[in-house]
Amino acid sequence: GVEPRTVLITGSTDGIGRATARALAAAGMKVILHGRTKPKVDAVLEQLTGELPGAELEGISFDLGSQAAIRKGAAAILERIPHLHVLINNAGIFATERTLTDEGVELTFAVNHLAPFLITELLAERMITSAVDAPSRVINVSSIAHTRGRIHEDDLSLAKAFTGYAAYAQSKLANVMHAISLSEKHEASKLVAYSLHPGVIGTKLLRQGFGPVTGGSTESGATTSIRLAGAISVDDPSGTYFSDGSATPPSSTARDAKVREALWAAAVRLTHG
Repeated sequence: GVEPRTVLITGSTDGIGRATARALAAAGMKVILHGRTKPKVDAVLEQLTGELPGAELEGISFDLGSQAAIRKGAAAILERIPHLHVLINNAGIFATERTLTDEGVELTFAVNHLAPFLITELLAERMITSAVDAPSRVINVSSIAHTRGRIHEDDLSLAKAFTGYAAYAQSKLANVMHAISLSEKHEASKLVAYSLHPGVIGTKLLRQGFGPVTGGSTESGATTSIRLAGAISVDDPSGTYFSDGSATPPSSTARDAKVREALWAAAVRLTHG
C-alpha cells in the first residue's frame, strides 16, 4: 500500500492540538503526538487508539522549554520516522510570571518561538526530502494577539517591561514572522509555511491568560490546521496568515523585513545555530 503522510503536532495531548491529531489520524495520516511528559502522551495515545481503530499513531515526549531536550527529541524523531510531511507547531503557553529557562531565555519566548524555530531547523531537511508528490509544510499556530505584539529586539526576554500579555503577543508575532521568513528561505515546491489564528478557543491557555472568557470548541480551533495539513495540494501561497480560516494580511509589523531579519538572527544566536 501507499505510505501514509506523516505529521508531527507539538502540544497534542490536549486542546486544539489533540483535536487536530484526532482528525488527521481519522483522515488516514500517520500522526506523531507530542507532549511534555511520557505518561500524558501514553494516555492520549491509548485513548485515541481506542477511539480510532487502525489509526497510525506514535508518541514522543520532550520539554519545549529546554533546547537540549528539543535536540534529543528531534534526533529521536529522525531515527524513527523516515518521512515527515507536516510539522504543526501548535504548543503554546501563557506565563503570568517572568521565568527564565536553563538557557537564560524568558519561558514564553522559549516555548512559543524558539522551540518551533529550532524544531523546524532540525527537521527541515527531512521534510524537504519527503516532499515528493507535494510540498511539505510547516504550520505555526499563532494568535490574533500578534497584532498587539512587538519584537523587543534589545530585550527579547523582557527584563525591563515584562507582562504576560506583552510576552505572549511578542511570541505570537514571532510565529507569524517565522512563517513568512521560512517562505522566503525555501523553495515553495519543497516546503511551504503558514501561520494562523485559530479563533478564540476554550483551552487551558485561554483560561490562564485571559480569564473567564468563553471560547469556541477545540474542534473549531483545529479547522485551519486540519485543512492545511490534510490537503494534498497546496493552494495558498507560502507565508500566508489565516484568521478564523480565511487568508488575512497579518499586522504591518509582521511584514517588516528588517525586524524579521533581526528576529531570525536572534533565534539563530539564541539556539547556537
